[in-house]
Amino acid sequence: MEIKNIVWSFILLFSVLGCETKKEEFELEKTVFTQILPSLVDSICVDSRLVQPPPMLGEYVTDKNGHVFVDSTKSTNEQKVRYAKWEKLKLKAQQDTSSVFIAFDPLLKKAVYHLNKKLLKKYPISDFSLKGKDTIDSFVLDFDRIRLNSRFKLKNISEFLNTDKHNYLLFEYKYDFIFSGILYVSRIQFDKERKKGVLEASFDYCGRCGRGYYIYIKNVNGIWIIEKLENTWVS
Repeated sequence: MEIKNIVWSFILLFSVLGCETKKEEFELEKTVFTQILPSLVDSICVDSRLVQPPPMLGEYVTDKNGHVFVDSTKSTNEQKVRYAKWEKLKLKAQQDTSSVFIAFDPLLKKAVYHLNKKLLKKYPISDFSLKGKDTIDSFVLDFDRIRLNSRFKLKNISEFLNTDKHNYLLFEYKYDFIFSGILYVSRIQFDKERKKGVLEASFDYCGRCGRGYYIYIKNVNGIWIIEKLENTWVS
């Protein structure tokens, strides 16, 4: 009986220590997001009004070397009117100081890393779970308490219509605020020393256009910063 009790004591001890480690990692992840989210938003989010491509001004021609280009001298009056309207709208957006809202899903899930074995080896996926809303794969980020640097404002994606269907439908509505796109952010995976980390992020700014990134972060004198952004996909 004494041996059995000792075994159970060790099991209980390791369980408690494991829970404490998991809790520490969870709290670290929240702290890191509080520090890096403002610069992450500034780095990959854009005012979608400023990245709309200009309308065609001219027509496609092919030179004697087979190179195709747009000859603007052959533009029509209709094209000129559309182009002038585009320029006017872009200038208006540049001068607008209103807040720009980004749809954001606070339920952060594990990064996939596109099956990148090199990254997974350096930043091993750590499995841990906590009670409540937190699961082994995800947790809810309380982003409302994080102050951003710029005009961008995050708005919970659950407050938009049709997010239970297809998120591209968010771009088909007219809002009483400036809606610019959807920001997705993954959980952070740390190295063994918890001095560096990597996560995935993407910004969708028209429903079918966007960019994805690996976000590399590191701890510098107790402050977490973004070390490098690596573009992973463009659509």
